[in-house]
Amino acid sequence: MREYIRIVQGLIAGETLEWDFEGKRRKIRFLNPEIGAVNVADPMPLHISALGPRGRRLTAELRAGWLYAAGHMGAAKAAAADMQKAWRAASVDPAGQVATAFTGGSVLAEGEAFDSPRARAQAGPHATIALHNLVEVEEFGNMGRSVPPTLVPLLERYREIYRAYEPADARYLANHRGHLMFLRPEEHEVCTADLIRSMTFTGTRPALQDRLRELREAGYNHFAISIRHGHPGMLEDWADVFAGV
Repeated sequence: MREYIRIVQGLIAGETLEWDFEGKRRKIRFLNPEIGAVNVADPMPLHISALGPRGRRLTAELRAGWLYAAGHMGAAKAAAADMQKAWRAASVDPAGQVATAFTGGSVLAEGEAFDSPRARAQAGPHATIALHNLVEVEEFGNMGRSVPPTLVPLLERYREIYRAYEPADARYLANHRGHLMFLRPEEHEVCTADLIRSMTFTGTRPALQDRLRELREAGYNHFAISIRHGHPGMLEDWADVFAGV
């Protein structure tokens, strides 16, 4: 990853670099930067999505902005504390760095259930990401996500669903269909109110504002929310949340 970042930053800077491709070392560069098809004129700061400790160490060493996929508040706070520790170990002041929590969720109306059709459509695709990842840990490794012990039965039920996907040697094709966009029909049974409550930023406007304040106190200074496919009204809902923080 470090080498990949070096190459991309060099290309943006207009350099000619060498890169391993199809078993050969080849020289590469942007061929026509002057026509403006690729913007290499404006500054492009580096931000790294680092969910695990090694990624956070690399983020600190490269003086990069940090992005973390927040969902469970306890995990988000622990990750922020570890990132600040990594920055300090690299002689970087955490106060001068960008720390972004990005997540999914839904702004509930008063009295609206966490598993209402609207909440499931808006928050469900983010809630099930942990299940997508955890059923593939043995094959692809863990991206740093987990579910609380009380939700393990949901994970085991999803594992049964996953094992039925075809082709058997490429179950990931079905597993990640609709990823961050929509719930597949078979996912509805595992996308419960408890999963949405635990793994997403879903709640009423005042409750979400309290959670954003918690993130700020933990060390995050930027926040990004996934706007779900087919739900443009989420923009206005979340703008109202931000206005009161």
